Amino acid sequence: MNGIVTLENKSEVLKHAMRNWASGVAVLTSSSQSARAGTTVSSFTSLSLEPPLILVNIAKENPLQTMIMESGFFGLSILDDAQREISNLFAGFGKRIQDRFDEVETFTLTSESPFLMGAIAHLDCKVFDRCELPKSIVVIGEVIDGTFAENDNPLLYFNRDYAGLCPPETSQSEKSD
Repeated sequence: MNGIVTLENKSEVLKHAMRNWASGVAVLTSSSQSARAGTTVSSFTSLSLEPPLILVNIAKENPLQTMIMESGFFGLSILDDAQREISNLFAGFGKRIQDRFDEVETFTLTSESPFLMGAIAHLDCKVFDRCELPKSIVVIGEVIDGTFAENDNPLLYFNRDYAGLCPPETSQSEKSD
């Protein structure tokens, strides 16, 4: 068991284990009564293709979760490797500003949820269900619209820092073409 650490506190075990799990980074957004809000998330996943469902987890104290429940819609912009500053902005790191959206270009799809330009994919979702946990709310969304780019590199989060994918090596058959 070289390098293996055992902890008594199960929450600490989970926290340390998750540092070894690379995940994509997205900005979760919503809009209600002409107000907009967004936050950086790495805790989301697809659940089903039929119907097309995704799951996202958001802290109860985050005002965005109230906005999502009021509007019934949310958006996810899956960030490109070049969007680290945008991730930090929506995570609340660095410069404090009144409206984070003043710093980025946005657009909308079917709902009024704002989406970030330059992201590699955008998922426009209608709230399908929710599950209240002790400190957060799991929101399941049905994808009602979306966009994606081909072959772009996603921004990754690994061991409390950003990471990127290495470009795939060219195969021998591609080299001979």
